[in-house]
Amino acid sequence: MRKVPFIIGVLMILLGVYAFWYYFQILIYGDFIEQLYLWIASLVVALLLISFGPGVIVWAYATSYQTSYKQIAKQKEWQVLQIPLKCSECQNEISVRSLEWIGDDEARCPFCSKDLEIKSSRSYTYS
Repeated sequence: MRKVPFIIGVLMILLGVYAFWYYFQILIYGDFIEQLYLWIASLVVALLLISFGPGVIVWAYATSYQTSYKQIAKQKEWQVLQIPLKCSECQNEISVRSLEWIGDDEARCPFCSKDLEIKSSRSYTYS
């Protein structure tokens, strides 16, 4: 996620809430005839900031996912690994990150050090 646009979006929302609060303060205390331009300006600013603030936050999230997806999409070759969900010896759950790799297609259980059968597609070319 892009932090700067996210922070800008949050600040826009907070400033919009403050502008609405200021708008209602003018309305409650009955000064809105004397301060008509300020009243209208605070309402317009509040509506704009509260409307566009969430859009900026969504844009910050969307662009971060879009750039990470583009990096993955550029990859032309993939390798698929098939590992067992549980070790046949100790029955503990196994994940790719927890495996102790001892070769290209060889791994050990991180809990009991039993050699596991890993099936690999070796190299799959995506076109």
